[in-house]
Amino acid sequence: MKINPYLIHSKPYFIAALFARRDALQAEGRDVISLVMGDPIEPTYPGVQQATLKALEATPVSQYPKTEGSLAYRQAIADWAQRNYGVTLDPKSEIVSANGSKEAIFHLSFLFDWSQGQEIWIPSMAYPVYEGAAHIQGIPLRKLPLSEATGFLPDLDAITPEQWQRCQLFWLNSPHNPTTAIAGRGYFEKLLGLAEHYGFVVCSDECYNELYYSPEPPVSALEFDSQQLIVLRSLSKRSHMTGYRMGAIISRNRELIRLITKMRAPMGVGTPDFIQAGGIAAWNDDAHPKAFAALYKARRDRLVSALEAKGFRVFGAEAGFYLWFSHPDYSQSDPLYEAFIDTGLLLAPGHCFGEDGEGYLRMVYCITDAVTDEVVKRIGQLQLP
Repeated sequence: MKINPYLIHSKPYFIAALFARRDALQAEGRDVISLVMGDPIEPTYPGVQQATLKALEATPVSQYPKTEGSLAYRQAIADWAQRNYGVTLDPKSEIVSANGSKEAIFHLSFLFDWSQGQEIWIPSMAYPVYEGAAHIQGIPLRKLPLSEATGFLPDLDAITPEQWQRCQLFWLNSPHNPTTAIAGRGYFEKLLGLAEHYGFVVCSDECYNELYYSPEPPVSALEFDSQQLIVLRSLSKRSHMTGYRMGAIISRNRELIRLITKMRAPMGVGTPDFIQAGGIAAWNDDAHPKAFAALYKARRDRLVSALEAKGFRVFGAEAGFYLWFSHPDYSQSDPLYEAFIDTGLLLAPGHCFGEDGEGYLRMVYCITDAVTDEVVKRIGQLQLP
């Protein structure tokens, strides 16, 4: 028996290692607050549960769902895109249902032919599924450096024409996890221009776009009419539906959508109809993401103030529910990580996301107000130089 070598030799997901550290500390009797995983704990938008239960009660027989999702679900996404971005999407030919964005991210690379040595490109610090999907499938991977000097976005000007010719799939995550970096309109225009010229596909992962704190929302790739573009949207963070597994794959390239649907048909990834009913309720309501964002902003403001009072430098933090920060007296992440452990706060060292994260920490703040109070208190108790 021969097993995929990546599964044998790759390191466990770093979140698991951090949780093991948490469990060990708690076994010692330590009071530890975990600020590691971005899984909202506030209640899901109530309309979701109501719609899901109603659909269950009205469905005495549960049958196979459509791979592409119900037309009603895809129409709800098209209506949402029209309201929020002023774009017109054909629900029948430009939208496919997804179980959140995680499985869609993993499966999209099956769409392409990699036999000529083409590469998947990802930011050097990124959601681990981008890299895991490439390695499990044996696809060449290129990591693009990130730094605060470039706003934690890949420097498009630093890439040569010869390198661009090897790119087939370019992953862009904006707002970015872990750094919170946001790509502006000019960045999207430049990247999509390069995609048109060199023939690669840009996959824009936008799961945090509706949790924003600036006056204007982050730019979405949905605003650009490009045949080289696939957009992933998710209800997980927007509507606190991580357990429902609901999202969408969107592209104006109808041939890509047709092939994506064909590719996904044998995978068994169709979302149950009653779950789609909950998703329809979520897409149809634009008020609850704004309410969630207001809650997060209040917590963000308190945490940023507490960190800055201790001399930390917080980057961005204009969307999502992560803080990405450093301290001028520390060049390495681990000593900072241990300082937070000493006061009972478990954070993710920046190097867990890639070597370009060295010197930074990531703090999750999808927590309650009461926990925020305690975190602020403990930040004030940090022992630093």
